[in-house]
Amino acid sequence: MGPENFITLSQLNYQIHQAISERFKGRTYWVVADVTSHNYKADKKIHYFELVEKGEKNSAITAKIMGKAWGEGAVRLSDFQEKTGQAFTNNLHVLVQVSVDYHALYGLSVNVLDIDANFTLGVLEQQRNTTLKRLVEENDFITKTPEGYSTLNSRLILPLAMQRLAVISASNSAGNEDFRHTLKHNDFGYSFQIDDYYTVVQGDNNAKLFLNKLIEVFNTGIAYDAIIIIRGGGAQSDFLIFDNYQIGRAVAKFPIPVITGIGHQKNVSIVDLMAHTSTKTPTKAAEFIIAHNRSFEMGLLSLQQNIVIRSQQLFMGHFRMLEELKRNISRNAIGLVGLYKEKLSSTNQKLAADSRGILYQHSRELSLMAQSTAQISRSLLARKRSDIDYLAGNLKRSAAGYLKTRSLHLEHMQKSIRMMSPQNILKKGYAIVRAGGGITSNTENIKEGDNIEVVLYDTILKSTVREKIQYDGRETDL
Repeated sequence: MGPENFITLSQLNYQIHQAISERFKGRTYWVVADVTSHNYKADKKIHYFELVEKGEKNSAITAKIMGKAWGEGAVRLSDFQEKTGQAFTNNLHVLVQVSVDYHALYGLSVNVLDIDANFTLGVLEQQRNTTLKRLVEENDFITKTPEGYSTLNSRLILPLAMQRLAVISASNSAGNEDFRHTLKHNDFGYSFQIDDYYTVVQGDNNAKLFLNKLIEVFNTGIAYDAIIIIRGGGAQSDFLIFDNYQIGRAVAKFPIPVITGIGHQKNVSIVDLMAHTSTKTPTKAAEFIIAHNRSFEMGLLSLQQNIVIRSQQLFMGHFRMLEELKRNISRNAIGLVGLYKEKLSSTNQKLAADSRGILYQHSRELSLMAQSTAQISRSLLARKRSDIDYLAGNLKRSAAGYLKTRSLHLEHMQKSIRMMSPQNILKKGYAIVRAGGGITSNTENIKEGDNIEVVLYDTILKSTVREKIQYDGRETDL
């Protein structure tokens, strides 16, 4: 066919449509593929998307076709979402029944007629089981038990009372508001200190952000009583982040008890299994904390009551013992008083008799000693009187000689003093020099031109120094 024999594009598309219709008319196929580029038109109740096939090694897309679901197919997708709790959305691995369609304007596509819910649930469960197996095999702090899983975090002991809490949730989370409201309006008046760490809590592709928030809580060094992971309800795919291997491992190893309340009603996530305590909703998590603190308070109240009861029992027991002991002491005291009264009476009589004999004996001894003492005293007094008379004579003679000697010494001293008196010295031609208001013998402070006074025996000379001449004092050296 040459250029002159052309056809229009619509004619070509019609031929393609005819060929495809003849080939695929009335036929349906069950196809395994991944959903991408999903868009739902709520007003028309139509799903638009792409079905793709990825390589096993590098996840590169190896096949792709446009898809849509409307009418009965859209109803089947709604049934699928209700049955699985999983929204029909991107990155979902599905088994769908399709028919092939070609439109002249929109091109080749497939219509989804049905979807196998069990296949999708099986894929998700298989992925989850693979992650759990890997966690056990690669981490010695995680072990599988008949009851579930034992982790480093689940083996931690909760504080007796939980008050300081770190909450990881979305910034606009209604679940966080429910959690806070339940704690704040508890019936027991408990108060809590809550620190918020906001992050994205849905979508497996946001696992790194969530993990970084856990690391941030750890790096604060704050001694939190518990870490609370909160998320409200949502589709099954929204919770895939909580089946992530790295997050599950971090929660299992976290050194602070982790309590989950992620609103996952149908199934239990891997984070729930790795955490210390899992609850269904944020409100349930708050109720668990309140119940834990109430249990501690009730324990204290019970202990207080037991102490009071035990104290009363001990008091009554010891009170009865004291009463019995009091009666015994009273009886024994009366008996002992009677016994010792008789002994004291007998002892008193014997003591009186013995005392009279002792007093008589000592009286005789004292009388003899008095007579002997009187005789000795008279003899001693006579001797001492003679000694005193002798000493008195000696004292008179010694005193007279001493006084005479002192009198002569005094006369000599008086003569010496008169000879050394200033008046006597001035008579011999010496003089006294006064300068600066006082007597001086040192001329260091007297300068030429200073006024001085020269005191003689009967005259005072007031002079002015004209000249200072050093003098060695030899003319008066006697």
